[in-house]
Amino acid sequence: MIKLKSVRHTGVPVMDVKKAKNFYGKVLGFKEIPRPNIKGLPGIWYECNGTQVHIIGQRNEMAAKGFPGIGTHIAVQVEDLEEAKKVLKRRKIQFNEFTPPPHIGNAPVLFVRDPDGNVVELRTEP
Repeated sequence: MIKLKSVRHTGVPVMDVKKAKNFYGKVLGFKEIPRPNIKGLPGIWYECNGTQVHIIGQRNEMAAKGFPGIGTHIAVQVEDLEEAKKVLKRRKIQFNEFTPPPHIGNAPVLFVRDPDGNVVELRTEP
């Protein structure tokens, strides 16, 4: 079994980032946190009691290509990413490994899909 540490963030796709900013920031009162500049991908990040909510604008090239982690997803901290890969391989569960560019955080992450096709991101960085 994969050793989990915590839920790190969830990704929420939106069509209008400005409207989402008003709702999540002003109506719900989420605290805005710094977000790296991700070329071609609009969005805003919030934090609520240690869990981040990543608002992801869907009017962009990466979303159109179906890139994992750009749409709805949940990101989970794991103790050991290499062990997680071994578990997934043993269970014959397909995954994609992705190493983000340094300005986003260059620790590799794994993307898997649950039985209904929902994306789960597994990561080890803080």
